[in-house]
Amino acid sequence: MNILKSKRKVSLVLGSGGARGLVQIGVIRSLEEKGYEIDEVVGCSIGALIGAAYVEGRLNELEEWMLSINRSTIFKLLDFTNPKFGLLKGEKVFESLKDIFPDKNIEDMDIPFRAIATDIKNEKEVVFDKGSVYKAIRASIAIPAVFTSVLADDISLVDGGVVNPLPINFVKRKRRNIIVAVNLDGKPSARYGAIPFDKPLNSIGMLQEAYFVMRRKLAQLSVELYKPDYVINIPHNIAGLWDYDKAENLIAQGRALTDRVVPASSYKKKE
Repeated sequence: MNILKSKRKVSLVLGSGGARGLVQIGVIRSLEEKGYEIDEVVGCSIGALIGAAYVEGRLNELEEWMLSINRSTIFKLLDFTNPKFGLLKGEKVFESLKDIFPDKNIEDMDIPFRAIATDIKNEKEVVFDKGSVYKAIRASIAIPAVFTSVLADDISLVDGGVVNPLPINFVKRKRRNIIVAVNLDGKPSARYGAIPFDKPLNSIGMLQEAYFVMRRKLAQLSVELYKPDYVINIPHNIAGLWDYDKAENLIAQGRALTDRVVPASSYKKKE
């Protein structure tokens, strides 16, 4: 087979970052338009959700649902619980998602998929590469103190972004694949709003920004260590954690930022 006549294969790493992660829908759209074929997905937190929808062939449905969300919808999906264990149960969100794509075993998917969660007690990643995709997503998005943790074999699992917001290390390095990583912890840009520390911060603001700095450093170290072919850096201030009502703009920004970084494949040029 002439490799120039076949689509260039991509191993795609989708990072952690709340509503900012909606840019990853635009990233996928851009890669496909450029002539790439995504044949492996590693996802963390919101990246696990979007990655799962993609490998199940339901990204269109997820995009339509996200585009329909407004502030009122977001509030209705917040199922508050005992704050001792986390503010939200997350059950309402997942019941809504079941109308978009069904639960299935990861090993039965057509494209290899892995979701990353954190074993908070043992301070290490947990990789879901088999079993219920919904259980994998639910564990991967369990933001500490926001969503209740997920129990698996007596282990409490929380958001994979706690220890690895950009899990490039879980890509199976295929010989001819290029690795594209979407880093949702890019440095803030004045193009997208106020820059932290441009004005004095109160104690809560300082604590929050210190956490964000740690996440950015973790993502940067992952890039430096595992050296993906392309990194799409998403400015941290492009959206807030709960800005799901900004889906249309975020998806468009994902396309635009990918277009700046990733060139068209040889397959695209030959068409």
